[in-house]
Amino acid sequence: MKQVWVLLFLGSTFLTFGQIRLASHPLELKKAKEYHQIINTSDRQNDNVFVFATDKEKTTILKYSPFLFFKDSMVTKRPDVGYKLMAGYSFGPDENPTLYWTDSNFRNIVAVHYDLVAKTTTANYLQLPLQRETVLNAFNENNNFYVLTKKNTAEALVLYVFKGGEKTQYLLDFSGFEFVNSKKEAISLSMILSVLPLEKIETRAYNPLFKATSKSKFYVRENDILFTFDHNFNETQLFQLDFKTLKLVERSIPQFPLKRLNGLSNSYYHENKIYQVTANDEELHFGYKDFQTDAVIKEFSVTKNDTITFKNSPLFAQVMNQRPKAMKTTAKFLKQLSGTDLGVTVYKTPKNLFLTIGGNQEIEQLSTGFAPNGGDFVTNSYFIPLNVYFESVLDKKGNHINSKPEPLAADFIGQFSFENPQAVLQSTFRHKNYYINGYYDTKLKQFVMQKFYDGF
Repeated sequence: MKQVWVLLFLGSTFLTFGQIRLASHPLELKKAKEYHQIINTSDRQNDNVFVFATDKEKTTILKYSPFLFFKDSMVTKRPDVGYKLMAGYSFGPDENPTLYWTDSNFRNIVAVHYDLVAKTTTANYLQLPLQRETVLNAFNENNNFYVLTKKNTAEALVLYVFKGGEKTQYLLDFSGFEFVNSKKEAISLSMILSVLPLEKIETRAYNPLFKATSKSKFYVRENDILFTFDHNFNETQLFQLDFKTLKLVERSIPQFPLKRLNGLSNSYYHENKIYQVTANDEELHFGYKDFQTDAVIKEFSVTKNDTITFKNSPLFAQVMNQRPKAMKTTAKFLKQLSGTDLGVTVYKTPKNLFLTIGGNQEIEQLSTGFAPNGGDFVTNSYFIPLNVYFESVLDKKGNHINSKPEPLAADFIGQFSFENPQAVLQSTFRHKNYYINGYYDTKLKQFVMQKFYDGF
């Protein structure tokens, strides 16, 4: 992700190009802050925009038209404080929402349906058998709320689908599939997930590089869920779960080979293409393939003695949120990159495809000094994040173009957050062809929604 420092140079252009105020509504969240929560989202079926805000005592629901005209509101008592987390939501054909409140362990769930016309609520109490399962992820897609768990004593996942206050569960049995590492040694799904936790990738929004470097990912599409595993340097192992058949289908897509057998690898799915990258301290290979046929569409390769011709930015090394420093040679870049978790992220802008190729790692830092109260001279260690990356721009046909990367909506939102500490409980989602960033203004006691575009 482009870091905040970049946007510090935008100055007043930020307000001109980055944000448009859409709506605001009086809102006062009272009592304990740990109960304050806001979800800002849209009903994907009809594009109505909703705001769900809660404190320890009440829940406020705001409803807006697709064009952000205020339509309705409702204020009601929130569920018992034992259901501390407003975890997700679903929408039915009546255009009314259902919120799913959970306890801290996700074992107990109460589904509350809010009728904004009648101003009534209906609650349904549910449970998850989490003494035998571990929650991997909870998320919203396709107007439903999902909880994905791992069976503790089996090679299987369980997908819970919540809609209309009801729960449906599906067993994803991986026991019949073979997993091997780069040495061709048999391993299990449990072993993979214990080391490489599943990361959900947003299919309609920008995903920063630190998410893309995960070697276990999943993508929720309209009709299926795609799981990708890059634990084996030589290939990307994929599983598709079709929502209609509820069958898992396995495929493997070979990685781009390196001259030296060892190195790093990863992949990223985007709009029916699989992007793959391999690297070590001597070379980098990147390209993308047709997702259905595995046919190579475009590939790029570079050695440590070459110039990376498909980059549109300097070769950056960035410690924490400090200003990135440019590396002068490909050799230095590859040496740094070879010690990271490698990844590539792809994002479709209004004009082109924006890619970030790189990696991240935790580097150890040492500090020395005397212990308090006249103690001994001691040395302490701590870890800080290091990002190594470059940006690339492809046209819609996948050809590299020499174009300066434009700022993204995510950049503008990051800049806004940096400059406005009173804007808390921020909730961002993609609406039509732009992003809505909603937040609670602690000074004005208002909920505010702003529009952010990619580019200028």
